[in-house]
Amino acid sequence: MQKQRLKQLQLDQPTPIKQSSAYRKFYDEQFVILQQQYPKRTTEELIKLIKLKWKAKERMNTHKYFQKNGFVNINDTERVPVPQPPPPVMTIFQKQMRQHLEMTHPEYNGTQIDRTIKFEWGSNSALKEKAANEYKKLRQEFENQKKEFIIKYGFWPQHKKHQGEQVKQIQNTSYQPNPLVQLLNKKVKYE
Repeated sequence: MQKQRLKQLQLDQPTPIKQSSAYRKFYDEQFVILQQQYPKRTTEELIKLIKLKWKAKERMNTHKYFQKNGFVNINDTERVPVPQPPPPVMTIFQKQMRQHLEMTHPEYNGTQIDRTIKFEWGSNSALKEKAANEYKKLRQEFENQKKEFIIKYGFWPQHKKHQGEQVKQIQNTSYQPNPLVQLLNKKVKYE
């Protein structure tokens, strides 16, 4: 009895309206547009066109929030440069020292410059502090640019992880050691 009442009550209540999927919304919009553009085409042909457009749009959306070579795709036509973080303190120090050494000692070659930079990094704390202050200034500029980018576009692009080919390590199951090594090992054991 109770089950019948519950069923009756459920039938009387209106069912909640399901939200349509993104594809369904896209399909509805595109179907109307394509019917107007191509009135002589059949429904099946229009559906195939819509599927092709959807796949192209999906491909574009997979690239949307990732930066590539310092740029990010905002929409189909617009590419925007992404603010880049500053280099580490050591890199700033090397750049400053390299410029200074190339001006003061033009006779130094690359290895002599690198050795001098390495020595100065370990001993000269004043130059290190100057590079650290430069880094802090550049970092603050980057943080401000990042905030402006997020406010303007509503997201921060990520770096896409490359799915490069992984090197397959071939393990040789039929490993045979060198016969001379085996003889030497036997002689060492006997002695």
